[in-house]
Amino acid sequence: MSYSIKPVDSVDITVLVDNYTDLLLAEDTKHISRPTPSHGMTLFAEHGLSLLIRVRSGEKVQTILMDAGATDTAFIHNSKILGVDLDEICEIIISHGHYDHMGALYSVLRQSSCRIPVHTHPAAFSLRRKRLPDGSYTNLPSCMQDTVTHNGGILSLSTDPSVLADHMVMITGEIERTTSFEQGSPVLEAMEGNSFVKDSFRDDQSLIIHLKEKGLIIISGCAHAGIINSVRYAQKITGIEAVHAIMGGFHLSGPYFKTIIPDTISALQEINPDYIIPMHCTGWEAQVCMARAMPDAFVLSTVGTTFHFVRP
Repeated sequence: MSYSIKPVDSVDITVLVDNYTDLLLAEDTKHISRPTPSHGMTLFAEHGLSLLIRVRSGEKVQTILMDAGATDTAFIHNSKILGVDLDEICEIIISHGHYDHMGALYSVLRQSSCRIPVHTHPAAFSLRRKRLPDGSYTNLPSCMQDTVTHNGGILSLSTDPSVLADHMVMITGEIERTTSFEQGSPVLEAMEGNSFVKDSFRDDQSLIIHLKEKGLIIISGCAHAGIINSVRYAQKITGIEAVHAIMGGFHLSGPYFKTIIPDTISALQEINPDYIIPMHCTGWEAQVCMARAMPDAFVLSTVGTTFHFVRP
């Protein structure tokens, strides 16, 4: 079954929070605008992700916030330096229930002059933990549904694909797992029923936009479902094969994921996007390999960068 989204004329995506910052990258082109803060001002990087997404169709513009970084500190500071008006945000998407994507959510909701829809999967509120090398466990910070609504959010929970922003944006819902090599983390667990089990990340979702005459823009938070699974599922549910850009966290950092970097890159080359923009948890090694394997498509992400996608 395919779901319909409205093709858009342009998309601007500003990186509010990411793992890497570099204010010496002076670049201002049709497709990329690097930040140029006033002298003495800087932008904070942290282990987290937050993207401000503006989609336009004709005269209609919708502004979406995808994820909210790990801390108020980075999100609020960077938003002020970049001149972002949080009241511009009409809807929020939380890609999954990890703290480094929800850290400033309550602050965003409290600072808004109106209640904001917050779209996520019901399992985003699950209790989670991580197994440490010595066999002990550490609990991961979690978010409560009641706290979201108390701070001004209007919760919209779904396991299925859904459309928002005047049908210009789609959320994948639960992503089908079809690749043999994207198996997730062996040390992350989630509460199901009354016990902890290996975290299957049912809540991991990606965002999809269809740019007119170009194809899909697919944005992942962490791609715990697998970035290739995420892209292929986006193609399946939209019925659109052409992929213009793949961006976001690909979760290829660390010892459990370095072994699947070659398979991931081979599959990305088959998909053949015009742009590949890895962020956040993708990791340095995977990014270097992608830059070498796909030099014409690879673009480095830094905090404060705005990526411009425009129909021909």
